[in-house]
Amino acid sequence: MPIVTDYATAVAAYLKERAEAGAEIRAAVAAYRAEADRLAAAVGSARVAREGADSAAASAAALVAETDNTVAVLWRSLGGFVGHRRIGPMPSAGEPDPDPGPERVRARLERSERLLSLARQGELPIEAPRHTEITAAAIGLGLGALAVWAALGMLRSGGLAFAEGLASLMLFVGIGAGPIVLGAWLSWQYRVRPRPGQTLVCVGAAIVGVCVLAGLFMRGL
Repeated sequence: MPIVTDYATAVAAYLKERAEAGAEIRAAVAAYRAEADRLAAAVGSARVAREGADSAAASAAALVAETDNTVAVLWRSLGGFVGHRRIGPMPSAGEPDPDPGPERVRARLERSERLLSLARQGELPIEAPRHTEITAAAIGLGLGALAVWAALGMLRSGGLAFAEGLASLMLFVGIGAGPIVLGAWLSWQYRVRPRPGQTLVCVGAAIVGVCVLAGLFMRGL
């Protein structure tokens, strides 16, 4: 009987150890699989991050090339508008933008293009210097005097048909040409259009000049 008892105890101990060993093996296999899954997920995340970084780098390089080309075109256009000597060579890039989003960069470039286009059309709200009113008056007076001189020449020629009508027309042309000449001068000099006040000064000076000079030199003709 003692032998049977010892045998049963040994078998029970063996079964217990085998169960414990199986449990340890299963736990090790589960841990291995969990670690393998974790590593596979980490590798997948790293691959996705690398692909995202590569894509972001390619997009950034394309955006830089696009920006450089657009800025070069804008700079040449600006030079053609105000003169290449005035703007000089294209400056280097300034401080980096803390938020260089593609949409934000493109929006700034489009705004620059729109402003340059408006400037070419003379539609920017840019005020010309104050002395332009004096220049507008001088243009008006000069054209008025020129119109009176031309009208006097027509009246004194003697052989010109409809001399009085042509002389009167010349006086009106001299007054009306003032705003046109003023606009051309302001556009060439300051890249702006004449303001209503400048136009009124020019026309008023032309009228005063025509009236005064005509009264002085055309009396009795």
